[in-house]
Amino acid sequence: MRLIWASAALFLWTVQVQAEEKVERLLQALQLDEFIEILQDEGGTMGQTLQESFLDNMGGPVFQEQVARIYDADRMRNQVAEVFDQTLSETDLDRAILFFESDLGQTIVSLELTARIALADETIEDMAEEAYLNSDRDSELYRLVEEYIEVNNLIDENVQNTISADYNFFRGMNLDASVDDTELLAQLLTQKDSMTEETRTWLYSFFLLAYQPLTDAQMRENIAFSRTTTGRAVNDALFESFDWMFDTIYFQLGEAVAQVLKGSDL
Repeated sequence: MRLIWASAALFLWTVQVQAEEKVERLLQALQLDEFIEILQDEGGTMGQTLQESFLDNMGGPVFQEQVARIYDADRMRNQVAEVFDQTLSETDLDRAILFFESDLGQTIVSLELTARIALADETIEDMAEEAYLNSDRDSELYRLVEEYIEVNNLIDENVQNTISADYNFFRGMNLDASVDDTELLAQLLTQKDSMTEETRTWLYSFFLLAYQPLTDAQMRENIAFSRTTTGRAVNDALFESFDWMFDTIYFQLGEAVAQVLKGSDL
């Protein structure tokens, strides 16, 4: 019996190692490390925005250093890896790896990363937004981008994640004990319509810029993958992991802002 138990334990350990290796392979195909570097750069911008909006620039370099520590690459990566490991089946991992390691998959990931970096420049972001607002809604690229956004439910998912992140930011600040969590959430939900419109504009601006080099056939293949069980599973895992990631980050940002504000009151 001990021999049987040992064999079973070894089998389960081997299966777990194989699953972790596949998760790692998928994360590399998604170029997660490169994306996290972009998020860290955006974190620096976020820190400056918080300085100006909430702190009247009282935080100084110390606050910026704290923000940099909050955007911890190892923790962010581990959160994504954990969700992928817990939610994606072996079949989903195999199929996702096959797609994202393909020439098309790598092209799509690289185009998205490049567009994300480009939009960090306000001038380019304004140009991309203007291009979207003036775009031909009957063009094939626009229709395919629209289909891609709808298939992946990107607008609603991003709005929900934004509300959740903001909710955790103000919970982290915890400056007004008279406002309970329910009231705080209700206040944030009053902004849902404006958030939805802002999210719609950003997503269309982003994907019209990112996917412009793709052919119609490549776009359709990308959409077709998104419609599969595996495509939906990967999309869900990405949103779940990034929701967890940003809830953590924004809660800690709220705490950091509160520390500076409390210190200034002393």
